[in-house]
Amino acid sequence: MHIVEQFSRSFLIETSGKSFETPLFIPAISSIKANWEFLEYLDLIEMVGYPAFLLSAYDIYKLEESEKETLTKRLSSFAEKRISVFLDNGNYEGYWYNDKTWTLDKLEAVLDIVNPDFCFSFDVFWDKEKGFEKHVEETITSIAKTAGMQKTGSTIALIHAIPEIFPKVTRGIVDYLNPEIIAIPERELGFSVFEKAQTISKIRVELEKTKRSILLHILGAGSPISILIYTLSGADTYDAIDWSNSFIDPETAQRFDFSHRDLVECYCKACKMKKVPYNYQTATHNLLFYLEFFDGIRDSVRNEKLDQILVKYLGERNVSKMKKMVELE
Repeated sequence: MHIVEQFSRSFLIETSGKSFETPLFIPAISSIKANWEFLEYLDLIEMVGYPAFLLSAYDIYKLEESEKETLTKRLSSFAEKRISVFLDNGNYEGYWYNDKTWTLDKLEAVLDIVNPDFCFSFDVFWDKEKGFEKHVEETITSIAKTAGMQKTGSTIALIHAIPEIFPKVTRGIVDYLNPEIIAIPERELGFSVFEKAQTISKIRVELEKTKRSILLHILGAGSPISILIYTLSGADTYDAIDWSNSFIDPETAQRFDFSHRDLVECYCKACKMKKVPYNYQTATHNLLFYLEFFDGIRDSVRNEKLDQILVKYLGERNVSKMKKMVELE
């Protein structure tokens, strides 16, 4: 993987003949809260021409053999179309299905049949009884094991902690492994969006001390408003399943119930499509929104006008409050 810094908090990521720019939202495809069949999501990603997407190792493992063959062929076609494939380690689905049999060995079985561009390392959850040093040690081991299983692509170092020690844990892992990308779950960063932003800002400070370009990915972050705040705080990429089970108002960037699209006047390409199932049309609307939304963020960064887009969606009072909390003023 090659990381080229274009502007402050804007990078060009190149890998295996593919590329995408940050900041970027990566739509996650999961059997959790799915609106249609797993493989149908791929048709939508391909139709829109979205630059990247995330699959779950758990869902791939559970596919029938014939479906796995179909999937591997589809992923090969995505390589030709220069669409980047991210692979989640499967623990999210394992948790929601209460499947305690999901292990690192099963992730390895998936990596034997698919070749992602990026793979999230297997989770090592924070356990205060074990303490800081043991947690860092076990996380490093898990990241290394995941990397050893991959035949292709980069390993994303997935890190768990609690807000007050996240920067210290991150630095301990980064200093030892020198990863290109680290990932942290949004839900573990704090309660309010500003608390989460503060934690992200402190983690970014530690990453900057390394003098290396290390990308920061936020797991489970799909709110455009939150993403705006996190980007200013130092994050680069995001993923969530929200795009396929909620509706985003293009004027306010707020998420609403999936059934509420008819309450908003929208004239995007998706909303003007005729005789298309509601769920397909709404998910397409959301993907097109994210593409345009992030183009706007990158353009604002490029022209040093990020404040304008922040004020548009957050209001001057909240922008000022946010900057003070993440020590940007």
